[in-house]
Amino acid sequence: MVARAKKRYERRRVVEIVREVIHGAKSAVQARIEQTQHSAEALINTSYIERLNATFRSRLAPLVRRTRVGVHKLCTLEVGMWLVGTCYNFVWAHRTLGEERTPAMAAGLTDHRWSMEELLTFPVPPAELPRWRGRRPRWLLEAERAA
Repeated sequence: MVARAKKRYERRRVVEIVREVIHGAKSAVQARIEQTQHSAEALINTSYIERLNATFRSRLAPLVRRTRVGVHKLCTLEVGMWLVGTCYNFVWAHRTLGEERTPAMAAGLTDHRWSMEELLTFPVPPAELPRWRGRRPRWLLEAERAA
């Protein structure tokens, strides 16, 4: 499901907001919005994604500045964003969800708030194994057998 809110400005003031569903059923999008905002009059808005963008900017130093000079490789920024996103969902408690609850707990993905140690030691297989030339290392063979 993807929805967007387009704002039209005149003289630096918002004069119109057009809300539309890009992908998915309009009824499913409206049901999800009502579920998250706990209101029958809930509308498509940008507040959640703007809050998430602000969180990324505050937690990742290269995003604070207007340029990407602090990141010499794009993969460094990507890994940092994955780490911040995972901490956002599994480690950091959110007051809006109740006492000591994380978004992963609210979604039913976990029953407890994870520690940083638990998060960083959780075994995750790589999405795509690199191609090796020659004899494969033992750890790679074991990972392929486990998958």
